[in-house]
Amino acid sequence: MRVYFVSNGFGYGHVSRDVELAKALRERGHEVVFSTYGDGMEFLRAYDFEVIEVEEFGDISFNSTEIEVFGTVLSTLRSLKPEMLLETRRILREISPDAMVVDGYIPAMFSSILRSWRRMRLFLITNETIQWKQIQGKLLSLPIKKLGEAAEALLVYLADEIIVPDFPPPYTVCMDNLAFHDQKHKFHFVGPLLPELESRGEEKVVVNFGGSEVNPDVGEALEEAQQILGERFVRVSRVSRERYLEHLSRARVLITHGGHTSIMESIACAKPVVGVPIKNYPEREGNLRGAERLKAGRMLDVEWLCGEVLCTALQEVRTLAFRQSLEVLSRLAGRLRGVERAVEIIENGYRA
Repeated sequence: MRVYFVSNGFGYGHVSRDVELAKALRERGHEVVFSTYGDGMEFLRAYDFEVIEVEEFGDISFNSTEIEVFGTVLSTLRSLKPEMLLETRRILREISPDAMVVDGYIPAMFSSILRSWRRMRLFLITNETIQWKQIQGKLLSLPIKKLGEAAEALLVYLADEIIVPDFPPPYTVCMDNLAFHDQKHKFHFVGPLLPELESRGEEKVVVNFGGSEVNPDVGEALEEAQQILGERFVRVSRVSRERYLEHLSRARVLITHGGHTSIMESIACAKPVVGVPIKNYPEREGNLRGAERLKAGRMLDVEWLCGEVLCTALQEVRTLAFRQSLEVLSRLAGRLRGVERAVEIIENGYRA
């Protein structure tokens, strides 16, 4: 079977989980081809996959504390070009895949309308299917929001199967970001798409704000917290994935922007998170609300952030209640075998 991955190249979160699934598929004898752009292209250079670069989709406007919603919506709408659909059609004809796995690159989802020329199954990897409804902004008119909500529902309908790289309910971190759109039978909560992870100590505070650089300005609060605690935090946003996971395995707490992959990595290692999401980013805020609900972390408000608040959160997430919850969730991550289950879904869907 030839599998074509189309991954969002904004930061490393999408491609890093896709790589684990792609490696497992290749070990099972399947051929794998990737498409991505930007940070995703940089990430995939470390792996031996054929990679086809595609045009960047969307752009986020932001300042030191929040997403500028109207500017982001406009840039996203401008980036939706007919050429993207034509380029997808050209690539599909060129590589002739049996299955396409889409993770965050929305234009590729609409390629399903082009697959009448051959048999191809479409799999969606996602931890969010309801973002437009949660976006707040006085310049967002009701028609624009309704159009966005309709597009999200359409993506769910277009997918043959939907792989959610998270725990099954009631332990789902990203549940606030999901809507089933009357298609619940398509959703498969497989668990984290990660390599085997384990805790190797509790030596340091690790700071990972991802590769996208769409983050609030927390530098002053981090410096204050380090002075209060008398230690230096380890910042790992641009190190290799292997190096980052090594740091994480020895962390006592992860400070993060709220990206889903970062949270799942931390939970799998039984490490608590302290999250500082940029405002008006519903997906990250929803992820961190889930982490709070499961007692796996604490979300802080960037507008009120200071060294004392950050230190209090770092202390809070090390208490017994958080430790016990993380031990349970970490064991669940191991038992679910997320990568293996996702492989089975793709293979079984291809045979269907």
